[in-house]
Amino acid sequence: MCSRIEPGGDIYPVGLRDLEDPPRLYLVGGLDERPGVAVVGTRRCTRYGVTLAEGFGRAIAEAGWTVVSGLARGIDTAAHRGCLVAGGHAVAVLGSGIDVCYPRENQPVYDEILRTGGAILSEYQPGTPPDRWRFPARNRIIAAASAAVVVVEASRTGGALITARLAAELGRPVFVVPGDVDRPASEGCNRLIRDGAHPVLGAVDLIEELGLIVGPPRPIAGSGTVDGVPATGISLEDLPELWDLNMSQTLVKVGKLELEGRLKRTGDRVLPA
Repeated sequence: MCSRIEPGGDIYPVGLRDLEDPPRLYLVGGLDERPGVAVVGTRRCTRYGVTLAEGFGRAIAEAGWTVVSGLARGIDTAAHRGCLVAGGHAVAVLGSGIDVCYPRENQPVYDEILRTGGAILSEYQPGTPPDRWRFPARNRIIAAASAAVVVVEASRTGGALITARLAAELGRPVFVVPGDVDRPASEGCNRLIRDGAHPVLGAVDLIEELGLIVGPPRPIAGSGTVDGVPATGISLEDLPELWDLNMSQTLVKVGKLELEGRLKRTGDRVLPA
């Protein structure tokens, strides 16, 4: 059921009051008082970017914080997926009416966010189409609703850079994944770092940095995580990204945790023991 929330209302996101003209919002689902961390990036992302975004979404959720993004194709979707796999709280801010999932292929993610107690937000009335000019305005809500913004991959122009700029103007820390200097999907990220954004080198690094900003992690109940590995497990090939290690170091760490009885391997998947 869709509800309308006003800037002065009890459940209105506190951070949005930092905007010069806080918008009235439409809401489906549930908001809570957990700190929000935005994970954003390009729609034209690489597999590397998708893996990182999923890992960040998962790690943020397991730390007990909310993952905020725009439900766009690419990095946004990957971050939401990682959050949902970990059983976390996700908030998607749309550039369309609250009842218009865009892109349509993300309807399963939209539905899963609501099924798991997350929220869909929009300043546009139900039925509003996803016109391109609405998305830059949407990005100010993502920035304001978050305690920090993480940019995973971004080209030289695009919505992720708008979100990062707005976040900086609001005094929100901006964390950025560096990339190859000749990779188009990393050009915007590298420019942000050149201009003063904080580089982040993996999920563990990110959680440590965020803990200094929003307080220590409070893992979600029943997550069953071990060193960031969720109860649902993770593929062995994705572990180096999660732990910010190379594969040989990862195998040594997995072996140590197996001997301690904390992790186990089932095929090519690693799970808490």
